[in-house]
Amino acid sequence: MLVATLIWIITTAAMVTSALVIHELSHVLAVNYLGGKVEKVGPFPLGFSAKFTGLEKLHGWERYVIYGAGSLANAIAAAWLLTVSRLSYLGIPWLEQLAFYNIVLCIFNLTPVLPLDGGRIFHQFLCNRVGIRPAGRIMLKLGLCVSVAFIFLGFVQVILYYNITLLCAGIYIRKQSKKMKPVLQMEFFRFLEAKNSPTRGRLMPVKTVHIPSDMKIKNIMDRLAIDHFTQFMLKEKSLAAQCTSGQTKECTLSEKALLTHIFEYGLQGTAGEIVVSQKYL
Repeated sequence: MLVATLIWIITTAAMVTSALVIHELSHVLAVNYLGGKVEKVGPFPLGFSAKFTGLEKLHGWERYVIYGAGSLANAIAAAWLLTVSRLSYLGIPWLEQLAFYNIVLCIFNLTPVLPLDGGRIFHQFLCNRVGIRPAGRIMLKLGLCVSVAFIFLGFVQVILYYNITLLCAGIYIRKQSKKMKPVLQMEFFRFLEAKNSPTRGRLMPVKTVHIPSDMKIKNIMDRLAIDHFTQFMLKEKSLAAQCTSGQTKECTLSEKALLTHIFEYGLQGTAGEIVVSQKYL
């Protein structure tokens, strides 16, 4: 009995490790191919975990490919293993079990919470829809809600089936979510720096957003996105009259002008004050 249990534990650990290696190796290959940098590949329970840098310099679609590469590789591996098993006509149990772990890892990593791959994909989507900073706040709240749900369902699973899988997943998500706030803050500044770098080497689209002239700068910062520049058009008629009369060159505020003001004066002031000053126009 003890020997059989030990064999099951070793076999299961080997299969889970294999699925994790396939997952992380796919991320590494995608990063190397698309131009990112693999900073570190470190040990992780039952496998390895890779850390990347330079992704903020890539196209949006390239980051989507990198984030989704691991789960896609697990799905392909599972499909291949099941095909080989079924082509044998009798079925090969260990191949189907390995396929099962690949499927589980694929689905789990597509959960839309950070730092999982699904969370990375959803976070980037939100960054270009609602802004980088609001997207970060949404993801932190979503991580809390999902982790609590997993932990609750995990207790139910333990009581009914003596299985701790969901409980462990919930604890893991909760623990990692707590670490994401400073990470998201650093990513915000890295993306802005990369967008405005003179060595970026490619053009980015510009999106016009209408804002009131009295909007505070700290609120304007919430409108900045990852994969396009934001040009702010001020709506007030009084300011428009000044623009038309030549007192200001135009009633727009560029992202570069906004960041220049912030670096020199901080978050004090409003959009209208920057435009009327003509200092950055």
